Amino acid sequence: MVAIKPDPSHPQAFVFDFQPQDPEDFYAAFSAAFQRPIPGLVLKRAMTRLPKSRCWFVGYSSSDGVDVANKFSEDWQTDLIVGKHDCRHYTNGLVECLTGEQGVLERIRANSSI
Repeated sequence: MVAIKPDPSHPQAFVFDFQPQDPEDFYAAFSAAFQRPIPGLVLKRAMTRLPKSRCWFVGYSSSDGVDVANKFSEDWQTDLIVGKHDCRHYTNGLVECLTGEQGVLERIRANSSI
C-alpha cells in the first residue's frame, strides 16, 4: 500500500491499495494459486496518522499526490493476477508515478530487512 500525507501540518493521510475484491473467497485463493485473473479492487482510505513502524518514506511528489494517486487508480486495470498484476505492481507503479523515480521499492528492499 502507499500512504500519502498531503499536508505536513495536518495529521490526516490517505492510503491507496489494490487487493482482491473478496479476499476471503475460496475461488480467489484457488485462482491465485494458478495465476488466473480475479476481480480486484483499488481502495482509498483516510488515516488519522501514519504508522511509525514497517513503513518507509520514499519521496515527494511534485504535484498534488492525492490527485495523482486518484488518477492512477482510475486508470488501473482491476483484474488481479498474483505475481503478474497485484498489489506489488500497483504500489510500484503508483510510487513511480508520484516520485518520477523508477526502482524506488527495489532500492528500499535492498537497503532494509523486509
